[in-house]
Amino acid sequence: MDEKLVIGMDFGTDSVRGLLVNTTTGTILSTAVSYFNRWKKGLFCQPENDQYRQHPLDYMESIDAILTTLFQGLSPAQVKQIRAIGTNTTGSTPVAIDEKCRPLSLLEGFEENPNAMFILWKDHTAIKEADEINALAKKWSIDYTQFSGGIYSSEWFWSKILHINRVDARVQNKTFTWIEQSDWIPAYLSGISSVSEIKRNRCAAGHKAMWNESHGGLPSPEFLCSLDPSFYHLINHFYYDTYTSDQVFGKISGHFVERFGFDENTLITVGGIDAHHGAVGAGSEAYTLIKVIGTSTCDMLVVPRQDNPPLVEGICGQVDGSIDPGMIGFEAGQSAFGDTYNWLKKMMLKPIQELNGLSLPDEQKKILENAFFEYLTEEAESLPLTEGDLIFTDYHNGRRTPDADFKKKAGAYGFTLSTQAGHIFKALVEATAFGSKAIIDRFKSYNIPIDTVIATGGIPNKSPFVVQVLADVLACDIQVVDSDQTCALGAVIFASVASGAYPNIGAAKEKLAAKVSKTYRYNPSRAAIYKTLYQGYKELTNLEL
Repeated sequence: MDEKLVIGMDFGTDSVRGLLVNTTTGTILSTAVSYFNRWKKGLFCQPENDQYRQHPLDYMESIDAILTTLFQGLSPAQVKQIRAIGTNTTGSTPVAIDEKCRPLSLLEGFEENPNAMFILWKDHTAIKEADEINALAKKWSIDYTQFSGGIYSSEWFWSKILHINRVDARVQNKTFTWIEQSDWIPAYLSGISSVSEIKRNRCAAGHKAMWNESHGGLPSPEFLCSLDPSFYHLINHFYYDTYTSDQVFGKISGHFVERFGFDENTLITVGGIDAHHGAVGAGSEAYTLIKVIGTSTCDMLVVPRQDNPPLVEGICGQVDGSIDPGMIGFEAGQSAFGDTYNWLKKMMLKPIQELNGLSLPDEQKKILENAFFEYLTEEAESLPLTEGDLIFTDYHNGRRTPDADFKKKAGAYGFTLSTQAGHIFKALVEATAFGSKAIIDRFKSYNIPIDTVIATGGIPNKSPFVVQVLADVLACDIQVVDSDQTCALGAVIFASVASGAYPNIGAAKEKLAAKVSKTYRYNPSRAAIYKTLYQGYKELTNLEL
């Protein structure tokens, strides 16, 4: 019996998550997760300098671990029934590669060089370079930032390339070109060893590299070389064509056929950014805002092409086909959401865990770790909500949208000697909700309605308190779907279409996308108080909303 199996893999910040799905029935046959060993140890990162790098071996080893786990209990015949593999990754997370598509950190002499590794999305070492790109774009005959919200970010492709070019001559001289993680993973799975064979995904190209058909693809060679002469040796090694994630990237490499028993015709789909696939996995529809909430957030919105939406300033871009083929995909988001809560956790627990002479057993340390948010949630929920409450901003990792500014620092107003940990946690949860409202307000200011809000990711499935505060601040109901693996599920949906199991994304979503499992109703009386507190948040942020 032909089961029409596909795999979806989601490469997040800390780990890879995998799903093996029967596309005919929609049944998830097995799941797997593999954590990045080097990243977990903090190798190659300097948080004090906003440097976050990942070694490609973490990805390669995790792919092997995911496939091994997914295939436990499968017969060789079932493995050969896997039609396609879809993948997505964080972004913008680029890496310098040689002419054979190898990340430089896999080459002799570069193995321990962080500049030769993947530069993670949250790396903010290129703030100066982003400022220079923005300054030149505003003087150029074509404003290449117009489809990127009018502001280019230090988190994105060209900023990071320019920074590495300037700080590491060895990497610059050895580099043939640069590639996003979301393009390198399918290239690795396909065994591609020629840059010309790489199919660049529309998500990363449009939202992170200023690619758009209307101005001829990527920024012109003249623009890049005017920005910095270090681009001269790279300009002929970039690309024009881009592809949506429902298209075929290639076939699986012989390495994986031999090691895991795949059929040699197993397809690898074009990659994408995790949150974009997460929106599809959550059942994206026109004018529905899907918040993929984790350590940070990505807010995804699709608008029918024929509605001719305006250019929205201060977001992370709007690109035809970047989420759903045939729709204009909008991306916004916050650079810290769950990370903001984890900041409080680390700040409070580290002195206790490391206090000389206390010598807490590992078991007690785990209890502290696991019970921390449960305790603070109970305390925060018991506090009254008033118009004079403590207010935080959500800029612990800078501001992504609206109006990217990674020099921004978080602030707070309203501390007293009676302020306790519960007050701080409550204010931080409210701050992340206020940041979400600022994004929605920006869309509405351009007459783009938001009909529905869906929350997905780890936090919506773990913290009812956070979602209820979000609903009350936004003054709208929040729907939560029945899967915390919507990014991997989106990869499954794209793989099912590329393999021919479904004729289009809409049909695949109807069968395979996550379903709404709970709706959080907003409280009008609390929403009225939050409306006043939000004004205080706006004053602290100096945002024109």
